[in-house]
Amino acid sequence: MAHYLDTLDDLREGLDTFVEKWANIQRKSVKAIQAVTNTIMQIEHLDGPLGKLESFSDIRENAKGILLVTLYDKLVPALETSIREFTKLMHMFENLRHTSTKIQTLTETMRGNLQDSPDLEDLIGFLDLIMLSVRDILNMYESEFLVKLTIFRDFEEGAIEIGVVSNYLTIWGIEPNIEQHARDKLLKDLDEHVELLRDVFSGKTGIRIPDAYKKIQL
Repeated sequence: MAHYLDTLDDLREGLDTFVEKWANIQRKSVKAIQAVTNTIMQIEHLDGPLGKLESFSDIRENAKGILLVTLYDKLVPALETSIREFTKLMHMFENLRHTSTKIQTLTETMRGNLQDSPDLEDLIGFLDLIMLSVRDILNMYESEFLVKLTIFRDFEEGAIEIGVVSNYLTIWGIEPNIEQHARDKLLKDLDEHVELLRDVFSGKTGIRIPDAYKKIQL
């Protein structure tokens, strides 16, 4: 079962690396977005009173047009750079999901053998808890990536109202699908359950592992 624990350790280390890399990309993308905030504010202020300038034909529309061109010239490339980096990182995400699927498949195999090997029940329980934490963390990031991809594609197609632009950038910045407190709690639970599993494999608990599973490979 040493190979099995190595796989779990690799999965846990991979999650840490993924979360850290995601955070770095997010910080850079938010910084790039902040560079266009003043342009958005200028566009929004054009809806206010212009005083004597109101007498100049189409001044409001012309000014807004110039600012919108400036906004998209800065914003779309910034988002494109970010989404490219997030997309690359999602290849690592797919590897993590593939590893978790292999572990889940083993767990289901054990579950199917419970009648013949009832000693497996506690072991399966630990594995279920581990996979629950992993699945919830991965789902957070997958949902957030799909939100970012939707926002980027909408910008890429153009013709977005300025109010929607502002809302999109707020959603991009706060990442509503990634709850930091919940994610950290899931990671903590994951560590605790992997450690319990390590104790089971090393014989420090009363849980027996049938001989057929002691040499299992993932």
